[in-house]
Amino acid sequence: MIVALPVGHPLGEARQELSLHELVGETLIIFPKAPRPSYADQVLAAFHDRALKPRRIQEVRELQIALGLVAAGEGISVVPSSVHGLKRDDVTYVELDDPNLVSPIIMSMRMLDESADLRAMQEMIYRLYEEAGIAYLPPTQE
Repeated sequence: MIVALPVGHPLGEARQELSLHELVGETLIIFPKAPRPSYADQVLAAFHDRALKPRRIQEVRELQIALGLVAAGEGISVVPSSVHGLKRDDVTYVELDDPNLVSPIIMSMRMLDESADLRAMQEMIYRLYEEAGIAYLPPTQE
């Protein structure tokens, strides 16, 4: 996870990394508003687990709306690091100082779907996780 800040925000210019503690005085824009549980709940849990409470929380439907509000100076947002690829000129991204702040990737599929493409994708994901030394939960049949 990383922090999205409006360009020129003092926190964006002051440091290379930020802590969640430094963000509590800001309006935190979270997404998605629904359905829940969601990424928004992961972000809120990260604050809660560290006994922190953002000053103000604004919930929005999706990532692009959150980034638009950040760009307009309405607050900050904790977003997945993959958002770097969006290359917005009106938003600055700053790393968080806690390597444990990650968002799990959850993959759902139709029960009993055993297509070759799906198997190949699963094998690739498991191989990448093993190569990176990342723990993962094996698939379950629900």
